[in-house]
Amino acid sequence: MKRRTGGFTMIEAIVIVAVIAIIGGILTPMVIKEVAKAKISRSRADMEALATAFNEYYVDTSYWPEAANGSQNTQVDLVGFACMFTNAQNLVGWDGPYLERAVRQNNVQVVSYTANSTYYGTIDQWGRPFRVFYGAVGSGNGGAGGAIALVSGGPNKTINTNAANALSGVATSDDLVKIVSKRLR
Repeated sequence: MKRRTGGFTMIEAIVIVAVIAIIGGILTPMVIKEVAKAKISRSRADMEALATAFNEYYVDTSYWPEAANGSQNTQVDLVGFACMFTNAQNLVGWDGPYLERAVRQNNVQVVSYTANSTYYGTIDQWGRPFRVFYGAVGSGNGGAGGAIALVSGGPNKTINTNAANALSGVATSDDLVKIVSKRLR
C-alpha cells in the first residue's frame, strides 16, 4: 500500500480556493468603503487647513485671499492664489506664507494649477480643485452675508452645491463644505 507523502488533493485545493474567494468577497467591499471614507477624511482635513490659512490671512491683512484674476462676491476654483505665499500686493500686515505646501507654476508658488486638464498642488482627493465661495456683506446669501466657504465636489467630482447653500454650510449631493468664516470681522 502506497502512502501519500505530501501535497493537496484536488478537493482540498478547491476548498482552499473557495474559502479564499469567500473571504475576498466579504473583505473587498469593506476595504473599498474604508478607502472612500479615508478620501473624504483627507479632503476634510485639507479643507480645515485651508480655512485656517484663509482666516490667518484675513486677520493679518483685513482682506480675503484672492486668485490674481478673481474677485470677491463670487465663486472661484482654488487655482493660483499666489497671495498665500508672497505679498505681491504689498498688503500691510501680511505675515505669510500661510500654507506649508506649494507648487510652482512659471516660477511662482501657488496653491494649485492646471496643465493639460490635470490639476496639481492642493486639490481634493478626487483630483479636482477646491472651490472658494465669497459672500457679499449684507447680500443675504442664505443669511450668511460676508461668509466665505470652501467646497469639494466629492467622489462624483462635480460641485452641485450652490452659493447660498455653501455659504450656509449645507452640502448638496456628495459635496463637502467647509465654512471659513460666517461673517467678516
